[in-house]
Amino acid sequence: MKFYRLDEVPVSRDDQVFKESPTINAVAALILFGIAITGLILGLEKWHPQGLAPWAPYFAAAVFGLIGLFPLFNFRASLKPSNWLLRCNLSGIIIKYRAYENWRLPADTMQAVGFEYGEIAWAKLVKEKRTSPSMEGKHSNQTEYRTYIDLGLVNPNTSDLEANLQAEQSLQPDGKIITIITRDYPVQVLPGGIVEVRWNVGIRPSAHKALEVIGRRVKIADPEHRKTDLTHQVNANPEEERAKIIALAKSGDDIGAVNLTQQVYGYSLSDATEFVDKLMGRE
Repeated sequence: MKFYRLDEVPVSRDDQVFKESPTINAVAALILFGIAITGLILGLEKWHPQGLAPWAPYFAAAVFGLIGLFPLFNFRASLKPSNWLLRCNLSGIIIKYRAYENWRLPADTMQAVGFEYGEIAWAKLVKEKRTSPSMEGKHSNQTEYRTYIDLGLVNPNTSDLEANLQAEQSLQPDGKIITIITRDYPVQVLPGGIVEVRWNVGIRPSAHKALEVIGRRVKIADPEHRKTDLTHQVNANPEEERAKIIALAKSGDDIGAVNLTQQVYGYSLSDATEFVDKLMGRE
């Protein structure tokens, strides 16, 4: 196991690189800005059918325009050299555990971990049906379908990796410029020396291709299908609920972590947010 700053990562033109495709963000931005422009044109044309306020098209244009900024920023980030999740070379793999959207975070910190193939006992594809608190309301839930690649390490001691992941999750902007931090952490460590890499839908090539490349030198285990419930259970052990909050925050779902904290402890929104930040060492 070896850790790298981004400028230290060994790069070869023969590497197989897996990264976020710019296409999805570009299409999303175009659609949202297209709706915003349409709303603006309708407002200027004084289009307001019966029952629709004259300012409604302008309001819709402003809302969709603001929402469109997020995929636009992500599209810009996807064009950066820092946009990659996994690199496979002849001797091993390198996993970048800093989300590509966070390219403005300090560059002088470790943000990738490398493993030689001999350090990996097995790899497998994991499909997860995950239920968690949603942003729609204090007691509403959402269901997501996620894909991961799990890597079982020969040496199950992952303390160094866990320390580096914790350091990454506690990073804050340097304050010199206004920076939006995406709480997205694509890598986590599971008990038993398992490194789990989340494979977002926009990552190209696919997770199957990554396993095909890794499988040339590492044993591929049978795929796993699992169900994960991270919602509040009234009669659950407090430690179990706390573990759910940590799991949500570690995966980058701060909204879910804050909502669950409110449900478990009855905190206000500001107190719940402060609780999650302290729990993750961000203060």
